Amino acid sequence: MGAMKPKTPRHHRRWTLRLFEWGVLVCVILVLMGVFLRKVRHLQAEAERLNVQAMVENMRAAVLMASVLHQNRETVREALRPGGNPVALLYAQTGLVPAGYLGELDEADPDRIAKGNWYFDRARQALVYRLRIVDGFTSPLPGPARIRLCISAADGGQSGDPPMLLKACEPYRWQPIK
Repeated sequence: MGAMKPKTPRHHRRWTLRLFEWGVLVCVILVLMGVFLRKVRHLQAEAERLNVQAMVENMRAAVLMASVLHQNRETVREALRPGGNPVALLYAQTGLVPAGYLGELDEADPDRIAKGNWYFDRARQALVYRLRIVDGFTSPLPGPARIRLCISAADGGQSGDPPMLLKACEPYRWQPIK
């Protein structure tokens, strides 16, 4: 084996430049990954918001239809009252329940409910959704971010039974993230 050539100053400069180029490349890749991950988070929050809004609208329609059509089935009569379970009405009419629906719970602690789940709180007579991503969401409820929905009678001076509506128990705002 031959003797190794001594490293020249030109070789050291090249090596330093090459190392600097790799460092710049890594920084650019990290910035792009940060932008990508932020966009993914934004899209996840927006998808959750739109999915929850669609499910709430489906349940609103089920509650209104059940109250207008005056169905006589016992499950519908039991759920179609102030404080009733709107998921029971949706299930009676369509056979569907929201993804992640845990059922009717007696002593529901929102802190112990996993994010992304729906449940009917019997004690408070409200359907609750526990948010996965809270970006852009505001509510007066203390504790974990959640939406509470209640069935109540519609206001109006019509004779007979007023139609039932599904409304937010407390006002909330869920804005798209920019």
